[in-house]
Amino acid sequence: MFEFTKSIFNKVFVFLVAIFILSFLIGWFLPIGIDKVESLSYRDYLFSTFTVFTQFGFLMFSFIISFFINKEYSNKTILFYKLLSYDSLKFFINKVTVLVIESIILIAINLFIVSIIYQDFSLFLLMLFLFTAVVTQYIIIVGIISFLSTNILASIGISISYWILTVILVSSSEHLKYVAIFDASNFLYAHVDKVLMDGESFISFSDSLTVISYIGILLALSTVICKVMNKRWLKLGID
Repeated sequence: MFEFTKSIFNKVFVFLVAIFILSFLIGWFLPIGIDKVESLSYRDYLFSTFTVFTQFGFLMFSFIISFFINKEYSNKTILFYKLLSYDSLKFFINKVTVLVIESIILIAINLFIVSIIYQDFSLFLLMLFLFTAVVTQYIIIVGIISFLSTNILASIGISISYWILTVILVSSSEHLKYVAIFDASNFLYAHVDKVLMDGESFISFSDSLTVISYIGILLALSTVICKVMNKRWLKLGID
């Protein structure tokens, strides 16, 4: 509850609302405004929005995630967390949990509105799962980068550099496809496209397992980093 209150007080939630609304609007604008598609179906629109989330997510979400974490360093509140018996892992997990829960709520609301407009809920669960997984990926990756850096601009710059590097790695070798599973050049993007075009309502079990495993590995790695860097977290909060 404490972190939820801080996210509202710091206008983090407000910015998240704006980012998600913008993402869904861009998902509509790209095929209508740029590709000049005259009529956009429910499935075409959701795939276009999925493309927005996967291809522009680091650009859209990096600032607000970095701000939510780095602000604690700049405000010198790490000692306050320490007095509340927080360690670096609890600090990080609480931040990530708040952002993920707020994101799920906002994704669900936007998908509900879209489904009401199209009078079709057949893809609601699939897109809730995919959008949540994509955004959770950003929250964990940008979150751990911000955890290791006190400067918001540095955190954003490193996050975007990481994104560009993973795109290059995935494109350069089949063996590196799991570095960024949501990238448009990767297998999962094509599988989602096929599922939507074939009129199916969910991706295969193996693809679902891949997504869940990927998020699980990111969580495991971030947990290890937070545990190892506990002293650095405290030092960054004091210096």
